Amino acid sequence: MLHFKTLLRSLFTLLAVAGIAALAATSAIAASPHFIGTPQLTQSQTAITVTFKAAGLGNVDVASFTLSGTVDVFSRCYNRGGNKPQADNKQETIAVNDTEDFAVSNGQTTGSFTISPLSTLTCPGSQVVVIESVSYDLTLSGQGLSYNFTS
Repeated sequence: MLHFKTLLRSLFTLLAVAGIAALAATSAIAASPHFIGTPQLTQSQTAITVTFKAAGLGNVDVASFTLSGTVDVFSRCYNRGGNKPQADNKQETIAVNDTEDFAVSNGQTTGSFTISPLSTLTCPGSQVVVIESVSYDLTLSGQGLSYNFTS
């Protein structure tokens, strides 16, 4: 009987140690989402690109992020001489609502969204579209994170 009590006590101790270890491991992989650096917005003549890196996402395979808001664009046609005719200009508001899933590795992900084209204006003949101004109010969000871009 003494052997059985010793064995039972050892088994109980082993289970208690395993439970404490499991609790510690769970705490170590708990999610604490944050952006690494500041999310960036870059604009070229025809597109806006938002890039970001997030960490502290926990033990997941994918993370969903959304870029939403509006982009206001004023564009017009220019001829080969660089002159702008009086007509053929366009003011547009582009609604943005894009959700993407990004692969997560070791609790981190890197992602980007691109808004393109910024203008739907078509020019006659040999004229080309030139975007004269762009303003935006965009929000990057996901996994409890949020970052706003405004201009």
